[in-house]
Amino acid sequence: MTTTDFAANKRRLAEFLNQLSEANGTGIDTVLEAHCAPDTVWRVFHPFNDLQGNAEAAAKLWAPLREAFPDWEARMAFFIAGQYEGRDVVSSWGVLMGNLAKPWLGIAPTHGLCALRFGINAVFREGRIVKVYVLLDIIDLMRQAGLYPLRRMPGSAEAWAFPPCDSGASASSVDAELGAVTLTAVREMQMGLAKGDDLKNLAGTRSKHSPHWHKDMMWYGPAGIGSSRGQKGFLDFHGALFIQAFPDREGIVRDHSGPEDAHGHYIRAGDGHFAVTAGWPSLYGTHLGGQWLGLPPSGRRVEMRVADWYRTDRHGKIIDNWVMIDVLHILQQMGLDVLDDLRYIVDPSLNRWPG
Repeated sequence: MTTTDFAANKRRLAEFLNQLSEANGTGIDTVLEAHCAPDTVWRVFHPFNDLQGNAEAAAKLWAPLREAFPDWEARMAFFIAGQYEGRDVVSSWGVLMGNLAKPWLGIAPTHGLCALRFGINAVFREGRIVKVYVLLDIIDLMRQAGLYPLRRMPGSAEAWAFPPCDSGASASSVDAELGAVTLTAVREMQMGLAKGDDLKNLAGTRSKHSPHWHKDMMWYGPAGIGSSRGQKGFLDFHGALFIQAFPDREGIVRDHSGPEDAHGHYIRAGDGHFAVTAGWPSLYGTHLGGQWLGLPPSGRRVEMRVADWYRTDRHGKIIDNWVMIDVLHILQQMGLDVLDDLRYIVDPSLNRWPG
């Protein structure tokens, strides 16, 4: 695979999103048919989960989304292309912007502009998409609609910032050499994260990975957590709360010779100053402490679907980290069905009490 082929895959994904932004009705099926293999596997954040083939993806995901957002368009921050475990991969995140004109997943329409935070990790074979992961911050859309279901976020709820305009990772070029350096720094940082007994002495273990971070790093978290600046902001607004809630959290070591759907990272790629890693799931943890998302401990062991996009500065320090977490899926495992609860909030005529 040459960098030219990687760039072609980037352009294909960008064109797919552009055409999907303009499609409705049977036009959605036409776009999926043009860019995706018929049996493409769609793995989508809860409540969609696994969708088999383009027909099911169109009927359950894209057509209802178009009906709710009749004018949505994809505004993407960057594109990362590479190869992982022998598979050609392309990754991006951005927002699907449009007027929320009709209900979607029970979220009442605002009849005004909303921005649905959106990530996509696609696997290509011979220039066509054969598997795609779609990551949606549905709770943030609920917040925009005035239906935020959790306690006030510790971090900032404001929109994620796109990277500087001159930082690369466009849809038309690939920098695999610098990307390898970026991914190496990211992986060294990840491998240095506290785990096991280290979690009992965070002050003594933090230095293992802190040299990889810029002192003014930005950590962009999903709704429920929010965003923060600097290592202290990250530790205060997310890191400490997360470790208190999941003191035994552990990353999943993937068997790279095993099945493609094995737990652990399904994508790792670097491209210029950008890198991506993601797992379905990539973490396990037992919910033993309070504070995270404002919920009391459930005692349940949960799996976490997580995607991280990173940007390094000219000195190789990680300065941006955008993070998508399937919070709805985690809450479901902990016993809180947010979307079921939403039904009774938006429709007072429904009766929770049986009889």
